[in-house]
Amino acid sequence: MRRLRNSRAVDPDPASFEGADRLELEGDWADCGVDAIASLRPFGWIIPDPGVISVEEGDRGPEQPGFDEARELARRGRRLDAIQRLRLLLAKLPNAIEPRLLLARLLDQSDEIEGSIEQLSIALEVGGRRSEVLVTRGALYARTSRAGEAEGDFRQAIAQDPSYCPAYRYLGTTLVRRGLLDEGIGVLREAVSLAPQDPEAWLHYGEALAIQGGLEAALGALERASALAPSDPRSYTVRGRVLDRLRRTEEALEMYRKAREAQTA
Repeated sequence: MRRLRNSRAVDPDPASFEGADRLELEGDWADCGVDAIASLRPFGWIIPDPGVISVEEGDRGPEQPGFDEARELARRGRRLDAIQRLRLLLAKLPNAIEPRLLLARLLDQSDEIEGSIEQLSIALEVGGRRSEVLVTRGALYARTSRAGEAEGDFRQAIAQDPSYCPAYRYLGTTLVRRGLLDEGIGVLREAVSLAPQDPEAWLHYGEALAIQGGLEAALGALERASALAPSDPRSYTVRGRVLDRLRRTEEALEMYRKAREAQTA
């Protein structure tokens, strides 16, 4: 989402390395075209996102020999070996879902985004875990500036499972970044309603409210995000920026201090 530059904020601001705007004029919002969506970071767009896709112990079926070995290779940092093992496995078992999801994650970590999208698309054709896979593929589309395709995947995920919170969270963020602020905030409001214990949803929602100008409401949402994830510096940083806009300087400085402490902990 669009951000404010403030000299009292945590410096260097990690958001500047993750797709957020750094402006020379303090207090001005960056313009964002309809498809100006080069990245949805820093809001967790890395596979596996919490609550989206993870490949854990017990996912392997008896008909998938070699999956445990590939997962162990990945755990030990031997990513290329794990990818090779998974490709061999999938050549024999093309309908196996969990190995394909792990392969997609490893390809993403290797910056092979198109390869990861391809694997997720195959997984969708095979079937199983459709909402999770749609959201993960949508995240990758968003990171490669394909906002329309990302939005389509998120909407499909909601249609598949209307109770699946991450789909609302990512759709809301995408809409806000595309300039559809009112609709995006409405979707993010649904996300926090569905998952009131999700700090990411509250963080997205709070920043969207701040962009809209609802600063007091934004503070409430961001305070909730901080309470749920006290070690995450992002909510403190955004709270500091909102407090600066409200000219509550001392409180803003305290938020930046907390962000620094969380960042270095």
